[in-house]
Amino acid sequence: MSLRAFTTAKELDVAGGIRRPMRSDGTSSLRSWLRSDLSASEVPWLAASVTTLIWNGPPGSRITVAVVGDGFGPQEQDAYNTAVDRLLTDGLFAQDFFGEHRSAFNLVRVNLVSLESGVGTKTYDADGNVIRKIDRDTALGTYYNGDWAHLWVEDGPSTEARLTSALSELVPEHRLKVVVLNRPEFGACGGNWRTTVSLGISWPTLAHEFGHAMGRLGDEYHKRDETYRGIEPTEPNLTTNTDRETLKWGWIVGAETPLPTGGDDYTPPKPSGWHNSQSVGLFEGGHGSYRFGVYRPVLNCRMNSNDPRFCPVCASVMEAVTAKHLAAAPLSEGDGTGYVRLVVRLEQGVLRVLEAREFDGPFVETGLVTQGFAHEVRIGDRRVALGSLPDAGVSRGFSEIGTDGPREHVVHRPDSFDFVVRVASAELRGADLSQLTVDLVSVGADRGDALGEVPLREDPALDVTPIASLADLSLADLPMSLRRIVAPE
Repeated sequence: MSLRAFTTAKELDVAGGIRRPMRSDGTSSLRSWLRSDLSASEVPWLAASVTTLIWNGPPGSRITVAVVGDGFGPQEQDAYNTAVDRLLTDGLFAQDFFGEHRSAFNLVRVNLVSLESGVGTKTYDADGNVIRKIDRDTALGTYYNGDWAHLWVEDGPSTEARLTSALSELVPEHRLKVVVLNRPEFGACGGNWRTTVSLGISWPTLAHEFGHAMGRLGDEYHKRDETYRGIEPTEPNLTTNTDRETLKWGWIVGAETPLPTGGDDYTPPKPSGWHNSQSVGLFEGGHGSYRFGVYRPVLNCRMNSNDPRFCPVCASVMEAVTAKHLAAAPLSEGDGTGYVRLVVRLEQGVLRVLEAREFDGPFVETGLVTQGFAHEVRIGDRRVALGSLPDAGVSRGFSEIGTDGPREHVVHRPDSFDFVVRVASAELRGADLSQLTVDLVSVGADRGDALGEVPLREDPALDVTPIASLADLSLADLPMSLRRIVAPE
């Protein structure tokens, strides 16, 4: 089933999905049914609809962003739509980098009608204990805590399952998820290709987070007078290196620009025409906390204070991610190609395929293997799928822009996480499962398109650490959805 099947019409109403379980147990009221066992409700919202806001081609060939609301009741759907337009349609995708690269993206809005307005709240004491908790009957069961140390917002016990269920039904093929909470204050958390935001943020804050999610860009602000003493940062826009010949972004530094160039200003008088966010040198301070010992490309980039556009170094990284999506021909589904979308979970060092779904139409792989996590699928000695996962395994509270600059991210690393693998259908259909392997690795060096056929886990040029592997499979090891694809009857 393809995304287009859901979005050909302007709106798709699926409100009837909740009524079968409600009637089957004899419950007389939708509200009492949901409250009687909220975690068991399969689709805990009054109604749902899907609207395509930006469409540039089949979802496999574009970076499809699915935006979903929580805590918006029947009378607040227009307010939710306005917020989506402000943040995304007329915000992110109408401005500088994302506006210029808009044709690499699709944007799909999902309206979930919650039983109650607003979202749940939690209040923490100084020791991190919850001292007050208020629940709301909302579509996704999220909470707002307004606490920087607790990532501002948080999931309820069934939030991820509800979100997965909704998107599996309504936008089954997507790459980025944005959840908008009906709370007016500042607050947002991102990671693993999902961002949760309250209404108090603006589109530049979202653009900063997309820089992390898509380009594995690091923070360029620095909050304390501390010295960085760690290894060379893996982020492409941060370095400890002051050597012009080996500098990561030496290709764009002018021969007359001194290295290092300065701290929070150009140390000598700035040359005529120097642009604080577009003229590149080597400026000390970055990585969130460190004023000394680590360097950034420009005085003030989007990865520093959100509002300026991406500097040339950060923009070049983002362009590498979007390039093949921009170049992909806008083919339609049913052109004879197809691919399988696998959802794979890493838990306690073990990989497991949770879900598989087949789609018509082309899909695009960037071919990039960058620092951070990456996955590879092989059948025997052939690589059949490859992808970077720059934002996997992270939950990151947004930086707050105050009078003294941004407040650093608080980062949590969950014990388990899911990631998506896309493989051409022709490669999996009838495949010898004993020859099929799925590897998850951590990569310490970029290689771009210059990969050979040696497995990632064995490539010495990549500084690879194996994380987990799925191998020696039988049909019984696979979810039924994938069995039907590999071995159709």
